[in-house]
Amino acid sequence: MPNDTLPWFADRPGDFVLFRVNRRPLGESTLFPATMPPDVFEHFVGMLAPGWEVESGRRNRRRWRVGGIAIDRDERVLTGKLGWIPEGSEMVAEWSDEEMDWVARPGTPHGNVLPFGFDGDTRLLTVLRDGASAPTTIANVIERVLRENERQSHDPTTEWSVEPVLDRRDFLAWLESLDVVRLVSFTAKLPNPEPENAFRDVVARMERRQATKFTETLVSDRDGGLSGVQEDRDFRQAVEMGTRGFATLRGEGSVDGNVTKYSQSEAVAKTRVDALPGSWKEMRTMIVELLKHTLRHLIDPDETA
Repeated sequence: MPNDTLPWFADRPGDFVLFRVNRRPLGESTLFPATMPPDVFEHFVGMLAPGWEVESGRRNRRRWRVGGIAIDRDERVLTGKLGWIPEGSEMVAEWSDEEMDWVARPGTPHGNVLPFGFDGDTRLLTVLRDGASAPTTIANVIERVLRENERQSHDPTTEWSVEPVLDRRDFLAWLESLDVVRLVSFTAKLPNPEPENAFRDVVARMERRQATKFTETLVSDRDGGLSGVQEDRDFRQAVEMGTRGFATLRGEGSVDGNVTKYSQSEAVAKTRVDALPGSWKEMRTMIVELLKHTLRHLIDPDETA
């Protein structure tokens, strides 16, 4: 195979970032919330429209499209390509309206087309980063595609969100490394479907107060900073919610007098592959394996990696 037809990721190391796709009924806080389609996988497939264009950025604007969609209904996995070009460029260099796909052409750059996959059983979404796209941007683009197509549908029922998954070990290791903890904060949203026992107390508190979102922040200006954060019940349950994509956490502290910060939205859970495949076909196979096996242990430590 000529080198100029190889995908940009061939034989390179790469990081797959991990998100959770959540659905909540429109009018959730009313007496008559909308009834969502029962099958999240088929609903996702229907709303992730190939060719739908969204824009990102302010100074360096980009135009994004999803294409190259392949659906494996036996595995309940969708794989595809998330691509972008700079604002002002014609969407012709690699995008094919006829094929609804990003098509490799000799002599054109391919580093702006990101492989991704979605697992309908766990609602996990993984994307291979290209080094030029922040996880927050990736999540926002896919979320907008879903939301905008939902609004265009005949009977909109659902508020879609694409949430970063917390790497529990990474966050707790960062917290443990601090000399002083100045701030920890979390924002939780009501899970759908039903909550798990690991964070049922926080969800019950939200339900009692009829809250759809709950933010809690602990701050200390004392010399020693916050104490016993990891023993706090709500904080522990927020970590579990973040691990499953129902809460986002952030923190601030210091090491040797230097301020350090943590943001789940930026430090999203990820897994590294040392040598990526040499073709899109092999990449799709790898993504299915990652979603069905390797990545599941990041949201459930009891799963076999």
